[in-house]
Amino acid sequence: MKIKKVLVITDSVSMPRNEVPYESTWIYHFKKKFKNFDVIDRPERGSTSTRLVTEGGGGADLLESYTPEYVFLQIGLTECAPRLFRKNGFERRFINYLPQKVRDDYIKGIREKRGRNPEFTDVSPEQFRSNIFTYAERCRSINTALVIFKILRPTDLFIQKSPFINRNIDLYNSIFNEASENFSNITILDPVKKEIDVNTICLDELHINPEGHKLYFKAVEEYLKKNK
Repeated sequence: MKIKKVLVITDSVSMPRNEVPYESTWIYHFKKKFKNFDVIDRPERGSTSTRLVTEGGGGADLLESYTPEYVFLQIGLTECAPRLFRKNGFERRFINYLPQKVRDDYIKGIREKRGRNPEFTDVSPEQFRSNIFTYAERCRSINTALVIFKILRPTDLFIQKSPFINRNIDLYNSIFNEASENFSNITILDPVKKEIDVNTICLDELHINPEGHKLYFKAVEEYLKKNK
């Protein structure tokens, strides 16, 4: 039986943590169930789509260096989350020069008065779209199937901390959908269906618990049974 290469690119949502041992992650379940796949796991906390076009020189370390049959991509929350300050903006640079106590008070004041701005993101929607479309085209050129997980819906805790998070998640997910309409090699997976209360499968505002990992694995399993 031919061994197929699968490249898995994720952020911290899919990674093990104190409450989720590696053996409870969907990636472990994947490796255990599908023995005829060579699973190349490339996680990174805080991972964004910028990795896809930069890592290893133009992103080769996340595609061409492996030439996988499949890529499973689970990213997006880090880059779409509203921030207090514009990345690389003057205000963000300015506060780095303030004494610690003054800086802490300034950030506290911004958090209370202005809150997290949906326009301030680590990766802009325009850049996100460019990164995803560029990566999808590279996947298509080497006949790689690109399987993308939708960005997880926010928990109540996340919405409380960041009231505009739903807006940004919907926007960035719409870019995934647009890419799937333009590239036949893209499949979008939505492991956590609308009828599921996202609060019950998360440890905090954004990281999934073992039950959440089971849902992700189920989505992967169903996809592979149809497409392997």
